[in-house]
Amino acid sequence: MTSLFYCHFSGGNKMSNLSKNRAVSEQIKYAVITAMFAALITVTTAYIKIPAPLGYAHAGDSMIYLAASVLPGPLGFAAAAVGGGLADLLAGYPQWAIPTAIIKTLNVLPFFLIKFALKNSPKLDKIISLPNLIMLIPTTIVTIGGYFVANALLYDTAAAIAEILPNLVQASVGAGIFIVLGTSLDAVHFKSRIISKRKEKSHEV
Repeated sequence: MTSLFYCHFSGGNKMSNLSKNRAVSEQIKYAVITAMFAALITVTTAYIKIPAPLGYAHAGDSMIYLAASVLPGPLGFAAAAVGGGLADLLAGYPQWAIPTAIIKTLNVLPFFLIKFALKNSPKLDKIISLPNLIMLIPTTIVTIGGYFVANALLYDTAAAIAEILPNLVQASVGAGIFIVLGTSLDAVHFKSRIISKRKEKSHEV
């Protein structure tokens, strides 16, 4: 009887340790993926310039939309805030680091809310889904409104008004790149390969 109890207890401990190891491994995995997205956002914002109407646009917003669509819950907020803020520091605009970190965090919010509203829905299994495409509208409004307020506070209302159209172009370029890139990644089942359903659900609340 004692032997049977010991075997049962020992087996339970092994299962518990295995579960803990898997949990730690999964946490490390998502920390690395989040850091990767933050780095992509930083590099594509600070250094990847694309000719566009009224000058140049950067590719960073597309990486933010991608991170928001792929990463579970608050990890998307972290990647956007860190990546956006660092980009301004590296590009030589330290005065914009905090406003950008706030605005880019808010860019993720519509995607986060739709995930929460549609949790367990197969509609969000892909990066380019109807809900995510619709969320490009409020996230564009966030970009335009956020930078309007930031420009008005840092400079004046005239400067804020002058930046409305360039920010619209910037958000539109980001959305276009996101759609092209997301469609390509969906073709290779990128999201399902790196994100477990259990982890995504655990970060939705």
